Amino acid sequence: MRIAHEIILSVSLLVLAGCASKPITTLRGDTALEMQSSIQMVRANMMPDRREAFDRAVATIVFSATDRRFTQGGDRLTPQSIKMLRGLNANQVIETAKLLRTVSATY
Repeated sequence: MRIAHEIILSVSLLVLAGCASKPITTLRGDTALEMQSSIQMVRANMMPDRREAFDRAVATIVFSATDRRFTQGGDRLTPQSIKMLRGLNANQVIETAKLLRTVSATY
């Protein structure tokens, strides 16, 4: 009985350890607060030089949103900017921002 209990405990600990240690790599959230939290979690897992590029990219996407007039209470994340960011990983955010800057420069 004691051996079975130890086996079950060991397996349970391995399962819990595997589930808890996965870093968040994709932005998610439906509200400004959820998206901001997601941005911070993705950012925390990056190297410092990559964080700067990621921060600039997020700012580019946020400020390219056409629904800026709908910001409330000083939120910089509007519904459209949240939609533009949702589901992207850090590399996709950076590449999307590069594309937006390129398109903006042609006009």
